[in-house]
Amino acid sequence: MRMRVLFLSVFTLLLFGCSTLSVTSDYDSSFNFSSYHTYRWKAVPDSTDRWNVLATHPFIYRKVKNAVDRGLAAKGYILKSSGLVDFTISAGANVMEKASVEPMPQYWRSGVYRGRYGWYSAPWWGPDYPSMIYYYEVGTLFLDITDSARKEVAWRGVARGILHDYRSSEKMQADIDEAINKLLAEFPPGRK
Repeated sequence: MRMRVLFLSVFTLLLFGCSTLSVTSDYDSSFNFSSYHTYRWKAVPDSTDRWNVLATHPFIYRKVKNAVDRGLAAKGYILKSSGLVDFTISAGANVMEKASVEPMPQYWRSGVYRGRYGWYSAPWWGPDYPSMIYYYEVGTLFLDITDSARKEVAWRGVARGILHDYRSSEKMQADIDEAINKLLAEFPPGRK
């Protein structure tokens, strides 16, 4: 249990920095994304929302927010703290535990084998060959762009991947930056 708490507290939950990272996005084509120039963040996620990891881990939320701000600034968008803006942005994340059941490698099964030093027998007395169960966690991060005038979601980006354990905050930030950059490469739609 202690390891799980540590795992969550340093956001090993964040799916970033892994080769399994996948990014997708969807949008409503009725919105004019070329008219977007300014934005603001929606309110901080509600800390009672247990399913939103960013709500329960404010340091991770700040890392994600800073990465998004840097990514949008690089695209020419302006963050405003007051006044009218073209769109608002919100972020959320969740984690799901998964299991993978795979058969034992052939050399672990019963039978007679030719080894390096000759033939040997390794019997298995079970009704079936044993299986190996691997547990892992998959994290999902989403960004919503909401049109300020219509108060409707105009674009959603989703990044998903297998989570890793982080030993340093710098490595985590680098992986968050990489994932956010891949995600924001999809925004605005039609512009690469």
